[in-house]
Amino acid sequence: MRVGVSKGELIKSLESTLKLTREGIQSVELVGYEDVIVHYNCGNHRMINIACCSGLAIIKEVANRV
Repeated sequence: MRVGVSKGELIKSLESTLKLTREGIQSVELVGYEDVIVHYNCGNHRMINIACCSGLAIIKEVANRV
């Protein structure tokens, strides 16, 4: 990940992008430092482990799991 960019900042940016899709995503949040929870408009959620992931790998992992 680029120096000066935290996982939290990356996840917030990714959240903005994912909300623009037709996947019904309500929010994306970083939990701790190794997990992301994707909340859907229908009330469901999905936990995604992002431990040991680079910035690009985080984006790919979350996108693949959505």
